[in-house]
Amino acid sequence: MNTKPCHKLNKQATFSSTTKYNQFLNWISGEFDLYLQDETNGLHVFFPEGKFHISALETKEKTIAEINLESKILEKGQIIFDKIMSVYNLLLKN
Repeated sequence: MNTKPCHKLNKQATFSSTTKYNQFLNWISGEFDLYLQDETNGLHVFFPEGKFHISALETKEKTIAEINLESKILEKGQIIFDKIMSVYNLLLKN
């Protein structure tokens, strides 16, 4: 059995409040609304070549989102990862 390697992309995104983090999850959910999603324990989104999961680490001062993406095709995963980060950057400007 020949299985393709899975490419992993990981990043942490910092938010000043849980409200901003929840807004981020909402925007990401809307951006990928055509894909299967599971909102238990953060946000899981499944796309044809892989999946990504966003979960929160709470600290006293801020909320940190752990973004973990797995993709069978690196280029496709990178496109989706870039889309996630562009939503994050857009949210930071608001």
